[in-house]
Amino acid sequence: MRSKWIAAWFACAGIASAADRPDDIGSTLTPRHMLELAPRPRAEFVSEWDRRRASELAALDPAASAVVRADSVMRLQFRYAQGRVMYPYFHWRESDASAIENDPGLGPVIAQLPRIDARLWDFAEVRDFVDARLHELARAHLAADADLGRGDARWLRAELRSLEEVLADRELWMRKATEIIAKHVGDDGASGVEDAIGAWRARSPSPDELQKVDHAISADCEQARDIRKVAYREVGGVPLHLYLLEPDHPRAKPIPAMLWLHGGSATEGTWWHSPVTRRTLLDAGVEVIAVEMTTGNRFDRDADQYADASAAFEYVRAHAKGLGVDGRKIGAAGFSSGGSVALLLGTRGTARSGARPAAIIVSGACADPVGRDSDGYFRKIMVAKKRNPADYSPYAQVLAGQPPVLADHATADEFCSFEDMSKFTERYRALGNPITLVSVDGASHFFGFYHEQGQRQQREAIVAALATWGW
Repeated sequence: MRSKWIAAWFACAGIASAADRPDDIGSTLTPRHMLELAPRPRAEFVSEWDRRRASELAALDPAASAVVRADSVMRLQFRYAQGRVMYPYFHWRESDASAIENDPGLGPVIAQLPRIDARLWDFAEVRDFVDARLHELARAHLAADADLGRGDARWLRAELRSLEEVLADRELWMRKATEIIAKHVGDDGASGVEDAIGAWRARSPSPDELQKVDHAISADCEQARDIRKVAYREVGGVPLHLYLLEPDHPRAKPIPAMLWLHGGSATEGTWWHSPVTRRTLLDAGVEVIAVEMTTGNRFDRDADQYADASAAFEYVRAHAKGLGVDGRKIGAAGFSSGGSVALLLGTRGTARSGARPAAIIVSGACADPVGRDSDGYFRKIMVAKKRNPADYSPYAQVLAGQPPVLADHATADEFCSFEDMSKFTERYRALGNPITLVSVDGASHFFGFYHEQGQRQQREAIVAALATWGW
């Protein structure tokens, strides 16, 4: 049940990925090794984790100076503790466990760690431990505190609260809090942030720290300058908006329109994050309606991007005339998790009425999350929401009479397999539905952001598709 989004989770939590750091080479106490052991029962995991720690301690250079040896032991302590912190969540995620079970031995492990000061902060193992500990404490606070389960920026609020339990040093607290806030704004936008960072501002951050956060907030707000927006849905008392991006030279009146559904593994992302698709559509005279969606970082358990996309499409369809768009030509486009949702809209239809967009454009979409390379976390979340996972797999929802699809996909995509998209294409076409699969040879999942040949293929394919569809 190995999740294809594990590396993305590490990145979101700010932890060294499964590739490990250069100075981790040779260690068996890294996130990657923890992940390999995660499906095992706790007692078995702890026994093996203890054995590995003892082996690495025994292998330390006996000729090293006392200071070097002490630092090596300290680094091992933090690596060991990080694995113990992360195991309960990943055991649940990578096994058949029905709930996350706390580790009763974790408290003593953490109590034995040295106090984190400015010198220790220079060690990557210490910073990685702090990130892991913050993530798990925030998860516990969100589960236990009803107030944190309402409103916006929920993970940000939970992590800032948890920071008090991890870093006693005031300077380190401020440095880490500033980093967390700026990262949240960059990943998820500035909505709700000011309400979450009052304690940070009250501690009188330095001019550099203030500039870092205020610049991030201003940069996000600048994206919406002079762009018309309308509220289409409310979640937890927070209004969600559609951002209406109008082309300089519309290809028709009324204007054909495409919803834009951003990526981010449904955990992060904001409406203006996009690869080539948005700019190409605007240049081609198509209005882009960028959807502000619920992310896990902002809305935790209330995040539901299929519900967001469904509500957005139904809103645009119902208000097409007032919005100045062609009600017969409303499509959906998306990247990564947003592409997966767009593909689900095209196959399953919207949650309320089953209505489908007129056309679909996706890049890096996961076409069959319950297939051969199924994602354990996806299944867990579906079961927790009392949903049948197959109902939310685009591949499983393919029927005749569904809208035309353009899929751009990298052959070396590490998150959403090219094989699954090829399989989807074959099934879609076999049932008489029009579909074009553009293969970007040798590129990875994020080719739309960096791969010039892939970007060129994407632009050309979108222009060709619009002509074929009569848009």
